[in-house]
Amino acid sequence: MIAAAGLLYLGLFAIAASMSRHRRALAGPWHQPATAPLLAPVGWCLILGSLLAILPHWQGGVGLVSWIGLLPLIGGTLLLGLSYRPRWLVHGAAAAVLLSLAGALKGA
Repeated sequence: MIAAAGLLYLGLFAIAASMSRHRRALAGPWHQPATAPLLAPVGWCLILGSLLAILPHWQGGVGLVSWIGLLPLIGGTLLLGLSYRPRWLVHGAAAAVLLSLAGALKGA
């Protein structure tokens, strides 16, 4: 569940960073024109990866419902962050990478 939450955050962050108006607020290495077209497909792959990370632990329905519950929670966190403190989202992405790694190590 921890890895799925981290991957979901990273996926939604990548999709937000691929949009021109959010890219300016999140200014980072993804601000370069060469990386911008890659962010949206990578974001969608991370979101799919988060779904695939949660399903094996809970057989079918419970995992899907848990993932659907995580989606608005993490999406709302990103929405509020983009509205009030966009710079904090970059730190959140670093924490999401650590969460994903911790969840992957725990699951292994």
